[in-house]
Amino acid sequence: MDSFENTFDQMFEAVRNRSTIAVAKSASIEALDSKQISEDFSDLPSGPQEEFLLQATIRPIFGKPGVNNSPIGTHPDFISLEGTKITQKHYTCTIFVDIKGSTRLSLLYPLEFVYQFKNTVIQTCVETIRSFDGHIHRLMGDAVMAFFGGSSTEKEDAIADAINCSITLRAILEGSIKPWMEREGLDAKDFGFRIGCDFGDDEEVLWGSFGYRNVGEVSATGLPVDMASKLQGLAGKNQTMLGQGLLDFVYWPEKYSKIKTRDRGDGKESLPIVSPNITDADGNPLNYKMRQLSYDKSLEFSALPRSFREKICSGSVKDHAEIDYKCYSIDNGNRQEYISASSFLEPNISLAFVVRSNTKNRLNFPLKVVFKKTNHGPITPENERDVEQEGVIRYLRKERVSKYNQSYHPVSKVELPEATLYRGLHTMKCEVYDSNGVLLFRDWIGVMIK
Repeated sequence: MDSFENTFDQMFEAVRNRSTIAVAKSASIEALDSKQISEDFSDLPSGPQEEFLLQATIRPIFGKPGVNNSPIGTHPDFISLEGTKITQKHYTCTIFVDIKGSTRLSLLYPLEFVYQFKNTVIQTCVETIRSFDGHIHRLMGDAVMAFFGGSSTEKEDAIADAINCSITLRAILEGSIKPWMEREGLDAKDFGFRIGCDFGDDEEVLWGSFGYRNVGEVSATGLPVDMASKLQGLAGKNQTMLGQGLLDFVYWPEKYSKIKTRDRGDGKESLPIVSPNITDADGNPLNYKMRQLSYDKSLEFSALPRSFREKICSGSVKDHAEIDYKCYSIDNGNRQEYISASSFLEPNISLAFVVRSNTKNRLNFPLKVVFKKTNHGPITPENERDVEQEGVIRYLRKERVSKYNQSYHPVSKVELPEATLYRGLHTMKCEVYDSNGVLLFRDWIGVMIK
């Protein structure tokens, strides 16, 4: 039995078709910006992935060059600690991924197949984590432990990478492995995964060499590192649990997370803190907060291809092959595309949200563009915090090249100027309607601010 024949076809078939159509129909839009919509998802190989192939697909979408070829084991920033008694305080964002339901496979299938199954899942986790510059620290049976961040990475960006990794990993595992199991007649209802993720600042995490020179490893210790493992154990099936260290450091919005619940008698019990609730040296309960990452809501602003997100986001995202929506940061007149929620920007940076439409089509112009901003975080003024602002309206029109040339410009463009200000994650929703009021397009761009 082949290990995962057509593993990724179910997830990306629509994206491949969409990308081909988009390039054909919107060549004039792409001429303005060489990064094609869903370009990197159009040629994803099927079946078990060779090393780096998955990275080559994911990394360009999130603006990351090359591939991450770091080996398993000691984080490259702490190799000098190997075999010594020297310790070093340094932040890290820790992630634990556990494959749920794989143990029982050994009772149902030949061990050769169980190995192929487990190894393909582990390889997918490894390559997805490395796609976001994570460092694989350890493989533990059905689990993977990894660290995000280092001496050359901003703390906030390490968190952004870990969250984007969690979202993307769920998209891949749910959209590829489960469909393959069902096609092969396997019982996929018990298959799943659980992710725990937390952040510890410099004074909360200590790196050192554990064990002996030939029987040991360099690892990190501290409450946030340990909590990542506990959060993984408390996560529900196919869910990611975020710890207090991460939630508080970047002011992660409640809109994009929720309190975990479980059945209790005739109702639901809320679980807002890590349990069991450990105590400090004085016997005071820690009450360490945790929240479940809202996958569907977070997909709204994810940089993953819009056509893919549209199929998952229950109508909140609407793609259109003739319309494009992007954000640019502006520095001394120079524009650089800011990929949605891919990194944290400095405050007081000018932004431009740009919508473009091909005009060589049968759309009913003028097109009404509505921008709606939502700011989050405790330093956002209370009267606008977590509240979608009133829409700003622009119009895409078909304009003639000149009074002597009756042909139309091939592309119509509008933009909205903005600026970074409040720390945390904020979003700009864009909706496009035709002249008859029909909704053609809807998408979000997430802007992360330090």
